[in-house]
Order: sequence, then C-alpha cells, then structure tokens
Amino acid sequence: MKNMRKIRRGLRRCQPEYVFVTALLLAFFLAGAGYLIFAPKQDFSEDENRALQAAPELSAEDLLDGSFMDDAEAYVGDHFMLRKEFISLYNAFQYGIGRRDVGSNYSVSPAEGGVYFGREGHLYEVLLPDRTGTFARNAQALAGFAEAVDVPVYLLAAPSGSQEQSEKLPLFAPNHNQREELQYLRDAVGQEAAVVDVFDALSSFYGDYYYKTDHHWNTFGAYAAYQVLCSEMGLSPVSFDSYNLRTVPQPFYGTLYSKAVSFFQEPDQMYLPELKEPQEIVQYVNGTQEHQGLYWEEYLEAKDKYSVYLGGNHGVDVVKNGSVTNGRKLLLLKDSYANSMIPFLITNFSEIHLIDLRYYSQNVYDYMEENGITEAAAIYSIKQLCEINIAGKLMVR
Repeated sequence: MKNMRKIRRGLRRCQPEYVFVTALLLAFFLAGAGYLIFAPKQDFSEDENRALQAAPELSAEDLLDGSFMDDAEAYVGDHFMLRKEFISLYNAFQYGIGRRDVGSNYSVSPAEGGVYFGREGHLYEVLLPDRTGTFARNAQALAGFAEAVDVPVYLLAAPSGSQEQSEKLPLFAPNHNQREELQYLRDAVGQEAAVVDVFDALSSFYGDYYYKTDHHWNTFGAYAAYQVLCSEMGLSPVSFDSYNLRTVPQPFYGTLYSKAVSFFQEPDQMYLPELKEPQEIVQYVNGTQEHQGLYWEEYLEAKDKYSVYLGGNHGVDVVKNGSVTNGRKLLLLKDSYANSMIPFLITNFSEIHLIDLRYYSQNVYDYMEENGITEAAAIYSIKQLCEINIAGKLMVR
C-alpha cells in the first residue's frame, strides 16, 4: 500500500509538459512501428536509384552469425516513415553547416568519393585517382584491341563535369585531374589508334555541357563531342541547326541527385534532338527486337529519364539508317555516355553496332568479321574506365 501511495503521489507531481512529451514520443514510436509493419513497401527507390532491403527472414543460423540483425537494421533504415523527407532534411542540414561532399566513404579501400554541392545548382562527382590499376588495364586492353583489328580505331575518353567545370566546385575542394588518364591512354595506344581529346571542346568557357543532377553530358555536350569525333574521323558533322530540340516537360533528377537527395535541388531540363527532315532510323536490340527511332518514350515517365536514349544499355544494339547509303559500318564500344551522341552520329553511317562490354559475353573480333565493320570507336567516361573492367572482354582469342 505504501508503494502504491508513492506512485500516486509521483503521478500527481508529474508536470503536464513531461506527460505530453512522453505521450508524443510514444505516439511516434507506435506510428513508426505500425508503418513498418502494415504500410506497403517498395522494392526500389527511384530517388536513390537502388534496390531497397527486403524484409529479413528469421533463422537460427542468421541469428547466431549476426546477419539477421544487420539485415533488420538495413530494412528499418530503408523503409521508415517519411524516409525521403528525413534524408532531404539531413542533406539540407549538412549543406547548412558548410559540408559540400555527401555520400562519400573514405574509410574503405579504394576510397569512394561522394557528390559535391557546386555553384549554380550543380552537383558534381568527387573525382579520386584510380588506386586499383583498373584504368591502366583498360587502357592497355583498348590498345591491344586497336592493334588486333585491321580497321581505323578512335578512342574518346570523356571527362566528368567536375573536371570541365572545376571553377564551380566548392572552395578548396580536392579534385583529381583526369588529364592524367588521358595522357596515359595516349602513351598506351601510341600510333595504333587516334585518341580523341574533347577536354577543350567541353570546357565551361563555351557553355554548360553537363546536367546539373546527373553525371552525363547534356545534349549540347554530346553534340560538342560529336563534332570533335567527326573531325578526327574525317566526317562532316551534321549542323546543329538541322535539328529541332524537343523540350521534355517532365523534370529530370539524375544519378547525382540520387546520392544527394534534397529539398532545394532544382531539376534538369532535358532536350531531345530531332531531325527537321526525318531519316529512316531503326534500332535492333540484341540484334533482333525492332524499335522505330532512337527514343523510348516510356522512360520519360520514369526516374531514369536518360534511358530515353536507346532504352538504356544493352549487350548489343544495331542502329541502321536507311537514308545513308555510304556503306560505312561503325563498331562502337561504349558506356551510357555514347547513347546521347547516337542521334547525331547515325547521320554519318549506314549502321552503328553498339556493344556494351559490361553485358556482352561473345567474341568482339568474330562479331566484327561477321558484320563487315569498316571502322571502330570506343566512347567511355574516364570515371567509368576507372571503375569497370572491360579488359577481359577484349582479349584476342
């Protein structure tokens, strides 16, 4: 009885504001728990462009080795209530306290750079030197490819926006100089291929050639690089005035935004170049599935709007232009940087055979012989060549 009287006296002495705060915290806890249990779950975050953690399955083995708790923690982190709003608030707070690099992890080896908040609403990749030797291996493989084939070869290594627009980076922001990789590629290739230097053409001195929320060059950057490539290949570039620019009405938030989601980030404006005098252009996905034209309109309603070009990346695509009768067939080894250049480049070739070595497992050299390739090129971003291994796919067999 004495204990009960003490409890009652303690409750009477409780301040109303304490009771309110306790009740509020309890309500938030119950609401969050209810949301995790009953709310519909997403498998994929379009904002972050990644798969979300699935609900963990309880087993004695997972419980004993600790993996169940790790998966449960990741699941809660990926599905808690108002998650996007809290992430945006966190990034806004980081920006407010002066931090300009988010999403990085410098504790791992090799270190992973994040995203800089740059000037004029730009997001930029943090560029780090390649400590793994991946670029060197890829450069040597491209040199070996150029030596092994009997057609002219052109290698275009595209710089990142943070390389070309370094004056818009945060003050004193560290930034690796990608001209080192360009020079390494030149030294590796020697006289076997033409290394196409687009650094000066993409300089911000001439304009803004990169998306603000995405790592790719924009339509104007793709055309500027196309002009330089044509000069190296002895081609006459189609005039930019030959195109109408279709404005995409939907806002575009690209891959860099996925790493730095925030309330204050303005979307990009996309423009799709369309020839004023249409040509007979057909795309064949993996050599068989026919698609009229180069644009896949359904992607304009999705987060990954850049995949409007060619429907994204496939192992092999063949683009044919029935309006061009010069018989020139280009093999193009590429990553996604090349996709937005195809609306321009296809006006110079009867066929372009695009191979993405990340998804292609056949013999490239046999493919060239079977399809009567007359010239070859490779278009990759330098950053991508530092991260993916294409060397094994270019071995002469």
